[in-house]
Order: sequence, then C-alpha cells, then structure tokens
Amino acid sequence: MAGEFKLSAILCGHEEDVRAVAFPSRARLISASRDSTVREWSLKSPSPPLYDDTIALQASDWFNALAVSPPSKQHPEGLIAAGGKETIVYVKQPGTLSDQDPFRILPRHAHNISCLAFTADGSKLISGGWDSQVFVWDVEAGDILAELAGHTMTVWGILVYDEKYVFTACADKMIRMFDINGKALRTIKGHTDVPRCFCKIPEGHWSGAAIASAGNDEVIRLWSLDGAAMGELHGHEAYIYSITILPNGDIVSSGEDRTVRVFRDMACIQTITHPAISIWSVAACPETGDIVSGASDKTIRIFTRDSERFADAETTKAFEEGNKMYAIPAESLSQDAPFAEKDLPGPEALQTQFGERDGQQLFVRELDGSVTAHLWASARGQWDLIGTVVQGEGSGSAKKEYNGKQYDYVFDIDIEEGKPPLKLPYNLTESSWEAARNFLESNELPMTYYEQVANWIADNTRGARIGQGAPAAPASSETAAPARDPWGSENRYRPGDAALGSGGRKLPQRSFITIVEGNPANAINLIIEKVKATNDLSEEDVKSLQGLSAQLQNRDDPHPSTAQITSLLKIVTTWPPKGRVPAVGVLAVCAVSQSFLIATCAGEGTILDTLTGAGILQPKQETPNNVVHGIRTLVNIFKTDAGRLIADGTFDTTLQAVRPFASEPESPAQAKALASLYLNYTVLLTSSAPANGSSTREARAEVLMRDIAFMLESDSPHAAEADALYRALAALGTLITLGGDFRQQMKMGISGTLHVAGTKPGAQRQDTRELMAEIRDELR
Repeated sequence: MAGEFKLSAILCGHEEDVRAVAFPSRARLISASRDSTVREWSLKSPSPPLYDDTIALQASDWFNALAVSPPSKQHPEGLIAAGGKETIVYVKQPGTLSDQDPFRILPRHAHNISCLAFTADGSKLISGGWDSQVFVWDVEAGDILAELAGHTMTVWGILVYDEKYVFTACADKMIRMFDINGKALRTIKGHTDVPRCFCKIPEGHWSGAAIASAGNDEVIRLWSLDGAAMGELHGHEAYIYSITILPNGDIVSSGEDRTVRVFRDMACIQTITHPAISIWSVAACPETGDIVSGASDKTIRIFTRDSERFADAETTKAFEEGNKMYAIPAESLSQDAPFAEKDLPGPEALQTQFGERDGQQLFVRELDGSVTAHLWASARGQWDLIGTVVQGEGSGSAKKEYNGKQYDYVFDIDIEEGKPPLKLPYNLTESSWEAARNFLESNELPMTYYEQVANWIADNTRGARIGQGAPAAPASSETAAPARDPWGSENRYRPGDAALGSGGRKLPQRSFITIVEGNPANAINLIIEKVKATNDLSEEDVKSLQGLSAQLQNRDDPHPSTAQITSLLKIVTTWPPKGRVPAVGVLAVCAVSQSFLIATCAGEGTILDTLTGAGILQPKQETPNNVVHGIRTLVNIFKTDAGRLIADGTFDTTLQAVRPFASEPESPAQAKALASLYLNYTVLLTSSAPANGSSTREARAEVLMRDIAFMLESDSPHAAEADALYRALAALGTLITLGGDFRQQMKMGISGTLHVAGTKPGAQRQDTRELMAEIRDELR
C-alpha cells in the first residue's frame, strides 16, 4: 500500500489566484493564473525539488483554462493551450518566451473560456466557455472542425474520453456525451447542482466506472460509458473544482473546502488541507504519481509519496504553520461536528478519541480558552491541526441570516425596477469570485457579470477582517447598493465604467473616456464567414481582416492599417444594414488608434461624413446597433490628439447628427454612448479650448448644454439608465465649471434639469447622488 502524500515543494511567482495546473512530466509543470500569465516551471534540483519559472504567455486579462498535449511528431515537446477572459485560445510551443508569437491564436468564443482539452494525439483541441459554446479545433490548421451544440448555460468542464467520445459539464446540471464530429449521443442526469470537472477511469478500476465527475453538489459521481451511475465518493464539504486520477488508480480532487482529497476503494484515504480558501486545480504527474495543486493564495504546491522528494524541514514547517494560523469562522464548521463551546473536549481528546473516516473534524478547547480545529488523518491515525476557530466578524451577533445560514453580509441587489431586490450573501472567509459565481448561477443571471460582481464584493468588504467586526461599510452592510451598477441594461460587464464615480471630487471631469466593448475578433469571424458565402470582398481584404483579429487584442491601440480600415469601410458603406453591424462594431474599437484617423480622414471627408453618408446614424432604422457602434466610434476618436482635432472641427455637424437620439434614445446602450460623447465634448471644451476663444467656447457650451438637457429631461426609460444618467450629469456638471458668468447665465435652466433628472430611478445610485450634490454646490 502506498504511503501518505507529504509536501514536496512550494512554488511562488504568480501574483493572483492559480486557476489551472498541469504536470506532464517530472521535470516540468505548467500553471495558468488570474494574473494574466501562463508559466512553465522547470525542475532544477531533484532532492528536495526546486523549480525555476518562465512566463510562456502574457495576456491582457486572466486565464481560466489550461491544457497540455502529449508529444507528437510535429511537436516533440507537446503544446500548451490556454484561454480565459480574452475569449481567445492561445496555443504555444513549450520553451518559447512570452514575447514570441503563439503557434496558434484561435478566436471564436464570445465570452470567457472556462475549459480546454486536447485529444490523445494532440491534433484536436476542444474549448468551452461562458457563451455555452464548445468547439472542436484542428490545431495545425487553426480551423473549427465541429461544434458540440445544445448547451444552454456555461460549459465548465470537458473530457476527451478517446478518439471518438467527448463529455461536457454544463451549468444546467447536465453532462452531455458527443462524438468528436459534433453528434449528440446522450445526456446524463444525476448531479443535483452544477458539474464542473471530469477524469477518465482506466479499465479494471476498483470503481468499475468509465468516468468520474464532480462539482457544486460536493460529490464525486462515477459513471459507466453509457451513463449508468456506478457510485459516489463523499468527503468534500464545499464545491469540488478539479479531479484527476493517479497511475495507481487513486482519485484525487480539490475544492472550496481548503482541501485536496485522495480516494481509494470508495473511501477518502487522505485529506490535505491548504492555507487558502479555494483549491482551484489539481493534476497528477504520470511518471511519478506526484500531485500538484493551484490555489487562491497565488501558490502552487507539489505533494509526493516518495521520501526522496519530500520538502526540506523549513518548507514543511512553513506549510504546517500556514495551516495552523488559518482562521476558521464558527458558522462554517462541518455538520458532522456541531459547534457548542460549552460541550467541547479539552486537548486530551486528541489522544483519546479516534476518527471514523479521513477528514473528519474535531474541535478542541485549548487550555488558554481558544478553540482549535483538527482533521483526522486515517493513514497516520492522528488528528492534524488545521486552524483556529474565531468569533466576531465571521461568527458573531452581527451575523445576518439568509436561507437558514449565517453570513457576514447579505447585500440587496436591484436588478429590475419594480421587482424585489435579489439577495447576495457573503462571508469574509469566502472567495469573492466564488460568491459572485454562486449568486449569478443561483439567480440564472449571465456570467458576463462575473468580474464586476466579484470586484464589487471585494470593494464593499475591503478592510474587514475575521474577528474585528464589520468595516465602515457603504450605507448598511445588509442593504448596501453597488457603488457601480453591476448589471446595466445591456446584460454585460462594462470594463470602462470604473473610471467614473470612483470616489473623491467628481467635477470637473478631466479625462476622455472610451467605450471598447464586445468581442471584435468574433465579429471579424462573422464577417469572414459571410464573405466566404457571398464573395463580397477580395482575397486581399479577407487577409487584411484576418490579421486585424489578433491586433484587436490590444484594446489600447490595435494600430489598424489603412488596408484593414478600407476593408471595413467597404462593408459599412455597401452591405445591407443588418450585415454591417459587426464591421461598425470593429470600427468603434479601432477608433482609439491614431492610424484609424489617418485611414478615415485622409480624403475630403471625415469619419463622421462616412458614417452619416452610409446611414449608420439614421434614427428608427432596422438595426439600432449600427447607431450604438457609430456613436461609440465618435466617442473613441477622442483618445488621440488627431481625433480630438477632428471632433473639434466637426462639433456642430456631430451634434446635429446625434441630436435626434437625445430626447428619444432607442436603447440603454445608445443612451450611454450618447452621454459619453457629450462628456468627452465637455472635457474638450473645458480643458483644451484656447483662452482667447472664450466666446466661441461658451457658445458651444450653450449648445451642448441644451442637448444634454434634452436627454436628462427625456421621458424615455433608456435615458434614465443609470450609467447614461451619470455620464450626462457629469457632462452637465463639467460645463458649469467654465466660469462664473456662464454658470450664472445657465443657472435657472440647469436647476430645472437637475430637478427632473433627480426623479429618475438611476438617480438613486450613491455616486449619482454625490455627483448631483456637487452640481448643486457649484450653482450656489
């Protein structure tokens, strides 16, 4: 019988959560992190193991998913695939540095990529994501071979069983089986909550199963290939994020309960506690049987059963002390060990009581009155200290009850006007990311809100500590409204909003803003697909657009070429209105670049002339999204000096073109774009106008003030959308800082507009109330 796993090495280097790990050989492991890097770790010294790391991939946003292919003739070292929030799958050859181009860039997903898996020969890669899509890629060609369709929610896990079969785990609680060509074969029902992960079970295994799955229902479930239930493995006390299998057949899992657990013969035989909240990923080395974990404390840990690879005494002691110092709130304790301090045994129980199963909890009142938590280690027949139980914040009178459980916070979240708020419960010992994910899934809300909800939780509980009572919270910790509306009316996360209303004095606004949203790479794919069917563009145009797809990953400056912009303008000006939407959306993203202005304004007209001439800014058209992207294009040209010159020179014609939307915006997105345009013009007027042009400046300000008032006083519910309202008010407030004479002249009209704006639902948001108070102060 194999011995117990013990710590082998601790690898530090990532700056955020380690979300995925792979352990293809004893000499190399790979990790992906929320710090936007994928790292390769190379073994430098075997006893005790020491590793050096290099950054293989550096992205602009976090990585969630990781896969490593086996060696092949084409790729003797295999390939690394990674994906995440950027919505692109990167395929990289091991040993290449982060500044070297990836072997393949695969853009097709519309949202965050959550899972990846190679086929056994490495020729195909399967990707799944928050967009409910699963694609089968030809790795060499970079093409999609098939789509595994039918998912209605986020796809969290993928298992390539063999050259024929693929399994998927979906947030709709279903496991689906497909053939590799996309044919749906069967649906497996049995999980009571979201399944997240798989591992393949070898023939002759003690479980008799073909695959294992696990997820939010805290149970590892075993299945035959035809979907029959073969058994369950119990032990985890929170979500299970990852499972793998060792060469000897032991099943290893990790989860939200701080543990990695090892199972054999239908029982948990070892529990490895970590000093971290979430153990996101676990993987096994096929050569050694060692296991590696990636956790929320930014750390990678390797465990081994081979005494030659045990960590040195100092490293082992640091790991054990980290566990001992971990604070455990009383309300989070296991139901199999009820917590009543007056009934707790003393430290002698550690010698006289025996656990019934590995991982069983025991709580002990120490001689100094503190309470400690211990887990039973069945292999050694002893109790291991895992932390100190704390009261106060995390387990005290300030706790709030929700659905029969106690929480540090229960936030009210208003999603829709006129409907009761949704409850978001949160404990300080939880990961804000998992609390956000659980809230969205339980309320069947799109996962596109994930990042903003998680960040908002962190912002509104910042400074709180276990045992210290609640921090100075916004409003009431039980009913606090988000400092930024995390939902908006477009059902999407807005990455640019944090720059506005972030605390401190808000007026005047000094920075130009941009709106760079959506998935331009996916839009280009849609364009190219249509071109293949219609031959509307030349081969040169198609090639130029394909190159632009990779450039657009740099949202600050994709640096489009004249040829690329010309190809887009052909579509914008000649295709039917409905077919133009993707191209106009890509134009908006490109507009932040200096090269965009060179390409669009080199002739007699400007980009405004192009948009109006093509009817992009026409009201009441069949595809109002063209208007949204058209106005965003005008917003984004303020990013560059050349763009601001164009905006200044087209002031009158631009406002005339968008004026029909001021009093009657056709969507919340349109209202937000229009308010952003007004805000950029006010920043331009108040910060860039020459001193000797005050009369011209104030005349323009008066025109702009009137248009902003049209929008703020509009009866349209879209104009009352929270972000649009805030930006329009910020524009209004910035204008009145032009000077005392102008302010006095406009005072009466502004006061009336402010009164009307204050009656709108969006005006109840905290930052909007603060902004309106500043405007009133300016008017005094």
